[in-house]
Amino acid sequence: MRKKQKTMEELLEEALVPEEEQPYEVPGNWVWTKLGKIANYHNGKAFKPTDWSDKGRPIIRIQDLTGTNKGEPHFFEGQIDKKHEIKSGDLLISWSATLGAYIWKGEEAVLNQHIFKVESFINKKYHYYLMQNLISSLYSKTHGSGMVHVTKKVFDEIPVPLPNLKEQKRIADKVERLLSKIDEAKRLIEEAKETFELRRAAILDKAFRGEMMEKSHISRESNANLYEIPINWKWKTFGDVAQVCSNLVDPKQYLELPHIAPDNIEKGTGQLLEYQTIEESKVKSPKHYFKKGQILYSKIRPYLSKVIIAEFEGLCSADMYPIETDLDAKYLFWYMLSPFFVEKASTAGSRSVLPKINKKELGNIPIPVPPKETQKKIVRIIESALSREKQTIGYLESIVGLMEKLKQSILSKAFRGELGTNDPTEESAIELLKEVLQEQVK
Repeated sequence: MRKKQKTMEELLEEALVPEEEQPYEVPGNWVWTKLGKIANYHNGKAFKPTDWSDKGRPIIRIQDLTGTNKGEPHFFEGQIDKKHEIKSGDLLISWSATLGAYIWKGEEAVLNQHIFKVESFINKKYHYYLMQNLISSLYSKTHGSGMVHVTKKVFDEIPVPLPNLKEQKRIADKVERLLSKIDEAKRLIEEAKETFELRRAAILDKAFRGEMMEKSHISRESNANLYEIPINWKWKTFGDVAQVCSNLVDPKQYLELPHIAPDNIEKGTGQLLEYQTIEESKVKSPKHYFKKGQILYSKIRPYLSKVIIAEFEGLCSADMYPIETDLDAKYLFWYMLSPFFVEKASTAGSRSVLPKINKKELGNIPIPVPPKETQKKIVRIIESALSREKQTIGYLESIVGLMEKLKQSILSKAFRGELGTNDPTEESAIELLKEVLQEQVK
């Protein structure tokens, strides 16, 4: 027996959100409807490893949308339902793991599961920004503990504000203009932050050439591999002024002490990252015991420039050197982060598979040595300059945070009719909703 077709009144009753359930007030010629009524949402195909190929169309997964895919791309060669095909300009919504809305800008591809391809019955760009505004609230409706997801039933029932098509276009265009200005400002800030490494390198390079000191008198060296330094400085070797304090011990005797490995040091910054105790890291092989105030330096991949001054005693990996020096320890520490030292250390070893600098090679690296008081002054100059740089970066990052809040504010206002684009004399969106519902029952 053929199912009786619903009347438009019945369809509207299902599609409209009752007044008491409407999240907030919108302009009078808008309506509240449900997410499932403004589009068809086609879930991607559940591809199996046996479906993968090394040619054909790429299989788009959530990590491809978020830019976090670090593995090899997967491809599919063969016939597939059109609802699983995507092309540039398609609106996609990930409803599992990392929730998000995306306009696909890549080549023709096929869609993996956990992503909707949206067949929208309204302005696509409006629909896209509407979803951007809903993402944070969508997370509150997810299920699961590991890979969270929004069920289709819950997704379809989410209330959404719907203006007429003209207003949708005006909102989408204005939001796009405003957000593009924010994105451009954020891009410029990120560029400024990226130059911090270059500025830090320049500060260190000048400091160890004596160029940041007042009235530096420069002497000339005949050795072409060395640069000019002030007349009261001397070129010495690392071995002349510092020594590696190898002191391998049984870690079982030091379970409560910190364990520092190369991975616990940020490359090129001299910053210590999170670390564990000997007991927590479950190390068994002998490790170097180090004292507070010693310099810890990773001999593996010296081009990564992993070096810190220990602020406590502990054990370090056998791939690290605990170092003591006759110089001011901070002077040597900053010099070991300088471009000149890193270049010398990186080219000292002969191994190509896993570059490593041995004690002899480290001991031969030249070091410009000023008087002790000058060393301390150089340290103060470096730390003051880098502190100002760090403050600038912090300020820029705070601006990025404010811009994210501004972005959310723009989206919030857009879907409340508060961007100054609405024309109250235009027809009600109820007429558009009727057309949409009619389209769905064809």
